[in-house]
Amino acid sequence: MMNQGQMGQVIQQAKQTCRNSGRGLTEKRQRVLEILLKTEAPMSAYELTDAYNQIAPAPIMAMSVYRILVFLESMKLAHRLHSANKYMACTQLSGQCDHPFPLFLICTLCQKVEETSVPTNLVRLLTQSTKKSGFLIAGSQLEINGLCSKCQSASSS
Repeated sequence: MMNQGQMGQVIQQAKQTCRNSGRGLTEKRQRVLEILLKTEAPMSAYELTDAYNQIAPAPIMAMSVYRILVFLESMKLAHRLHSANKYMACTQLSGQCDHPFPLFLICTLCQKVEETSVPTNLVRLLTQSTKKSGFLIAGSQLEINGLCSKCQSASSS
């Protein structure tokens, strides 16, 4: 879980990232990002809408949250887990994802997600293999479902 100092650092970096791209991290965008940063498990757009509306002075509609999520993804501040259709903040404390091929390890019991990067040599092998098949990777991520160490321990007791 991120402490207040880390949260402030990430938000400042996120604001700078957005400014560098000529766009802004509006109050609503920032609030959605903060919710994602504080949450341990990925959230759907509707879960985010509910969480936002519990803390914000003015309610937001789900369609606006979807637009915000698209923006956060475009800035590489958030990721969409395709298999679950849920979103999570990038776990890079710098505030911007810097690994080109993220790997998400998703626990099927507790829904905890660990973000890491695919090793460079494996990315190279995957790229070569897909090129041999006549397929060009346009950007991707890997999602692997399994059991985290905590759930493994609990299930073996």
